Amino acid sequence: MSTEKRIWTLISKKLSGEAGAEELKELEDLLRQHPDMHYPMQHVADLWHHRAPVDTNASEAFDRHAQRMRTVGIDFAANKESAGEIPDADLNSHPSRKRKRFLLVTMAGVAALAGYFYLHTTAPPGAPAPKTPADRSEVSTRYGSKTKLVLPDGTQVWLNSGSRLTYDKTYGNTLREVQQTGEAYFDVVKNAGRPFIIHAPGFNVKVLGTAFNVRSFPGEKKSETSLIKGSVEVTFSDRPTEKIILKPNEKLVIDNEEMPGIKTVPAKVQRAGLPQEPIVAVTHLTYVPADSTLIETSWMDNKLIFRSEPFEELAVRMERWFGVSIRFANEELKGKKFTGIFENETVEQALKALQYSSTYQFKYTINRKEIILK
Repeated sequence: MSTEKRIWTLISKKLSGEAGAEELKELEDLLRQHPDMHYPMQHVADLWHHRAPVDTNASEAFDRHAQRMRTVGIDFAANKESAGEIPDADLNSHPSRKRKRFLLVTMAGVAALAGYFYLHTTAPPGAPAPKTPADRSEVSTRYGSKTKLVLPDGTQVWLNSGSRLTYDKTYGNTLREVQQTGEAYFDVVKNAGRPFIIHAPGFNVKVLGTAFNVRSFPGEKKSETSLIKGSVEVTFSDRPTEKIILKPNEKLVIDNEEMPGIKTVPAKVQRAGLPQEPIVAVTHLTYVPADSTLIETSWMDNKLIFRSEPFEELAVRMERWFGVSIRFANEELKGKKFTGIFENETVEQALKALQYSSTYQFKYTINRKEIILK
């Protein structure tokens, strides 16, 4: 039996609950040797565990959202009173269709499953993945999905939705280098002789052994490196001699609109008609006062936390979070700001909660995975 077929067999046993401790350990070892199998495994696991969304009453979703909002100091009652009656959403959604479960306990089922994956797997919306060269490994997550992988040296990586990590198959022989787009949390195994280096768009992060979060999505206005423990060194692609050393509980924020033309680090520039702003700034990590949740890594706890965030930027995060496409039919809505926490809501419940929690009156329509705000 080929190695790939053995991996699919073990995945099928794991998903069906028939894998023993030795087989689970074997699967972990094989995935470490063949990291390119992480993404297809995640895709299949998503299909296997998928359930139609629970038809929860909107008021129940609102109550849960309201309770979380109170923990960040927002009084829903006052907001609703000042807003008056909020118009109901014009829903054009289709009934959920239950997916058939795959029979994964035989080799025939494994072959069918592998065939399904190779025929139907797609990259995140708007970001088609190029073919991976034979000498490189790549792990990526589609929108609405997350995954964890272990690199050959034991370093653990958690990838947020719509993210990608690539590295040479010779990783760890002489260098420990990876390329990242999107968001990832790293718990790096210490090796003073072989520093761990992340290459993100516009900047690089170098560490010896530590835990930190890197956020760098294409098209977003800011990139962040958040340090949990240890230390990291950040340099910029066009100015490698300049560096910033972060200490625990600090994060580096980069204004992507000004990259790569950074004059000094940190620096301030005078923009026409606007106050001076830092292009690169070192700040402290942020926590939710009620339960000390670390906002920068809350996505790992399946929480989408946003504070005074413009609707346009929040919509981009919601697209990745829920695996949908969001379009504004009203330009004025883009600048409206929202604060809140989403955890287990469906996208429809999240939109309803935003309606109830805000003085901004808006409607939305849902057509499969496309949402129009108006």
